[in-house]
Amino acid sequence: MENAQPPLLPPTAQRRRHAVTLKLLFIALLVLVLQLPLALINGLRQERSGNREAAHARRAADVQWTETDPVPAYSPARAAAEGYRMVERSLKHSVLVLTLVFAAFFLFETLAGLRLHAVHYGLVGAALCLFYLALLALGEVLSPGSAYIGAAVASSLLIVGYSISILHSYARAGSIAALLAAEHSVLYVVLRMEDFALLAGTTALFVVLAAVMFFTRNVDWFAQEAGKTEARA
Repeated sequence: MENAQPPLLPPTAQRRRHAVTLKLLFIALLVLVLQLPLALINGLRQERSGNREAAHARRAADVQWTETDPVPAYSPARAAAEGYRMVERSLKHSVLVLTLVFAAFFLFETLAGLRLHAVHYGLVGAALCLFYLALLALGEVLSPGSAYIGAAVASSLLIVGYSISILHSYARAGSIAALLAAEHSVLYVVLRMEDFALLAGTTALFVVLAAVMFFTRNVDWFAQEAGKTEARA
């Protein structure tokens, strides 16, 4: 008795399946490509940090300090050094930040039947990269906390304002705003909790993965109609 051949997917379903796969591959590639400008930002951080340390050393050599002189608890040089360290540590989480934001747009595109172009993802990624550049620039003139808040607000407003147009909904843009607020808040806590950074980051990853599993549990990834999803019974 001949073995029964598995049923073939209709052409529309096959195209839909290939489109989803290609979009996921594109997002992964985009995350990797965006590491190039982030590497340039990190190089700029190292250069400016080295220049500032050299200038501080020259000024310290011109001033004769004694052991009885009080050491200032706060100084612009110390604040800038803390800002540089915050930029360095935040860049280590850039892959996670980019992936989560792109995943949110991909889920909206899949669940709501929207069509987002590669340019849309690229511009959102550019806005996310500007967060790190703004954090570096503001960290030289503000305290690390104020610099982080300013950079996060500026980048988030840029992305949310753009999301209103490409997602065609204030509610969806509000969801992106909530995601960015939660993401930057968790990242700030992780950056400040040096002793428990790994634990906090791992916990956040579990929460994010659980949320993605929950919201996509009924998605039919083999939906036959392009741009639509069907709930399993």
